[in-house]
Amino acid sequence: MNTTTTDLNIEIRSADGTTTEFYQTDEARIREALRLLSEPRLFAQPHLLLTSRSCASMIPCKGIDMILARTSGAMPLKFPLNLPVGHFDLVEHAEDLRGDDSPATEEPHVRGPGQEHRHNARVEVRTVGGWSVSLKTVAVIRGHLQDERQFFAHLPETPTIPFRLQEGGIGFINTANITRASAWPRPEALPGTPLPLILRKRIQSVRSAYELK
Repeated sequence: MNTTTTDLNIEIRSADGTTTEFYQTDEARIREALRLLSEPRLFAQPHLLLTSRSCASMIPCKGIDMILARTSGAMPLKFPLNLPVGHFDLVEHAEDLRGDDSPATEEPHVRGPGQEHRHNARVEVRTVGGWSVSLKTVAVIRGHLQDERQFFAHLPETPTIPFRLQEGGIGFINTANITRASAWPRPEALPGTPLPLILRKRIQSVRSAYELK
């Protein structure tokens, strides 16, 4: 008789460019850890407290860029996310998108009042510690364009952005530590007045490049 063992591997990517790894094999503790990590205001709390039978670690949330929780266990957070403006599915995209800043854009869609709109995009998120993650996103947005603009306007106020990991598990991005988020194609509804500029080049600082080696 074959038995399936569930484990949990946690990778914390910090704002100083370092990573810290933790693990758990007890299924009850895995369920509890995943429940706590899936709280919407995970990064809004002052500290993240991690404990084992012999040790306790306290990590300031402002020093965490993202957390990757790799597991084959059931997730308490269900995708697509059901948000007031629509349904959103975000999944880790294995393709390396670095250097690809000029993908083809899609034609704008005409949407009637109250009509749902499906928007596929790829998003690259970069953080303070030099970390980056590429996401494939699918959004089924309902309501008016003004509702969508309000959603994007308030998105930076959301402490945590969750996404699915390709090989099982879930990731969490600390919104406060995002230095740049780019989406292809461009969303139809954008808040405020955007600057009409085309990216020419991006240079990584010598200090950051050295620290990440």
